[in-house]
Amino acid sequence: MTTVHNNIVSGPEERPIPAHLSFGQYLFDQLKKGGDRAALVSAETGESKSYNFFLQNSVNLALTLQELGLKKGDVVSLSSENRFEFIVTSLAVIYCGGVLSTLNITYSPGEIIHILNITKPKFVFTSPITAQNVYDSCKDLSYVKHIITFGDFDVIPGLMYNDLMKKEHNNVEDFSLVDVNGVEDTVAVMCSSGTTGLPKGVMLTHVNFLTLCAHYKYYFDSVQEKKNVPIVTGLALIPWFHAYGFITTFALMAMKIRIVFLIRFEGEKFLETIQNYKINMTTIVPPLAVFLAKHPLVLKYDLSSLHEVWCGAAPLSSEIQKAVTKRTGIDFIKQGYGLTEATMACCVDLTSGEKVGSCGTPAPGMKIKVLDIESGEKLGVEQEGELWIKTPLRMKGYMGDKAASDALFDGEGYVRTGDIGYYDKDGFFYIVDRLKELIKYKGFQVAPAELEALLLQHSGVADAGVVGLPDELAGELPIAFVVPQPNSNVTEKELIEYVASKLSPAKHLRGGVIFINEIPKNASGKILRRELRTMLSKQKSKL
Repeated sequence: MTTVHNNIVSGPEERPIPAHLSFGQYLFDQLKKGGDRAALVSAETGESKSYNFFLQNSVNLALTLQELGLKKGDVVSLSSENRFEFIVTSLAVIYCGGVLSTLNITYSPGEIIHILNITKPKFVFTSPITAQNVYDSCKDLSYVKHIITFGDFDVIPGLMYNDLMKKEHNNVEDFSLVDVNGVEDTVAVMCSSGTTGLPKGVMLTHVNFLTLCAHYKYYFDSVQEKKNVPIVTGLALIPWFHAYGFITTFALMAMKIRIVFLIRFEGEKFLETIQNYKINMTTIVPPLAVFLAKHPLVLKYDLSSLHEVWCGAAPLSSEIQKAVTKRTGIDFIKQGYGLTEATMACCVDLTSGEKVGSCGTPAPGMKIKVLDIESGEKLGVEQEGELWIKTPLRMKGYMGDKAASDALFDGEGYVRTGDIGYYDKDGFFYIVDRLKELIKYKGFQVAPAELEALLLQHSGVADAGVVGLPDELAGELPIAFVVPQPNSNVTEKELIEYVASKLSPAKHLRGGVIFINEIPKNASGKILRRELRTMLSKQKSKL
């Protein structure tokens, strides 16, 4: 039950987790219980793999990795789209007491090197589509001992995953997982951008993941009891390298919910998959909600099996929520709110549409306070301020950046979110804006400072400021305000192509470039982004 006391909103009681405090042991046990039932199905190929398949193959790979030198605490990086090998590799690393570091497959070599230098992995797994970038990034790094490629062709030097899997090992009953201290030991490093620019490595523990899995079970039990309709098959579309996609997929596997997965979003394939596999539940991001609300293709498919849809990674407008329900008959789309630094899910709306626009109430064991931006005073009902969260889901810290970690926590253990919002009298939260300067493009975080630093390297640019241009489909599009060098003939097209050649797709200047005479700044030199957004609004009103 959600309570509001002394201007702090508290969620229900914390859910119990296994006493062994090992995320690997928990997953191992659930796979054994799953047996020969289908665990994952590839929507592209129709190929299905059982729980026993993942159990045996993950044990085989874990033993092989240990023979190759993987020890407890070693970092293993994984750069791959959604595929069966992603799951097997993740499980194997976790069994060994290793630390899994997932890499965004759209990262450029420069971005990959930045993360690798933070995590210093001993092993790097890659799929063929990212292999060349990964190899170019790793080849001169002494701490990378092995690069292992998925697939049938050795597109880069190194080991082949399929060759490693040919080695036969003992029965899984004889396998022992490496002992861990679930409270302290990091199980995964997930990327999250800070306002200072390049991504940071968020260290999450075994207890973080175990707790979130317990929360997912609580959420699913609640909605199934309320609707009296079972959730049998889920659709996984969100990339597993993203914390949102990663933990949701493993939580569903642990609950024995069959998962049909897609590698990428293609409208017809997405709808066809829901129809043909009778998908009951899926997680989406706002651009997908817009697709469901507006695209003509949607009306050609039977989506009646889909009765549980969760939307996260960025705010979803109440207008789109209502439009999807009205147009498709899909039950109310539930919004959630979270951040990687708090293992994602901080609030979930478990209503049936009574609180449209809300991201829900605090998760079990969680407390949220809203502080005045200027005074730091705790605020009451319907008062907008910055959200601070206290939770067992709190990250261990940023890898290799203690100063940034310490700056994120207050003396009571609350995590600063950088998000502006408020709560109503029932303890439901509404996200209004972000205090942080991050741009959210289709659920991916884009740091303006990184784009500005790159633009300033261009010979035709004297100064630059970057903000997000509101966009119904993507959430926000990065747009640059640029002061050109005197006598420079630099063009918008030139700068857009320049950024596109240096950074991953989410960071491209899809909002365009506006040339101005001066970037507004305060006395200390900080860019006044609010003034840049005001310029955008004025320009839009003239159109």
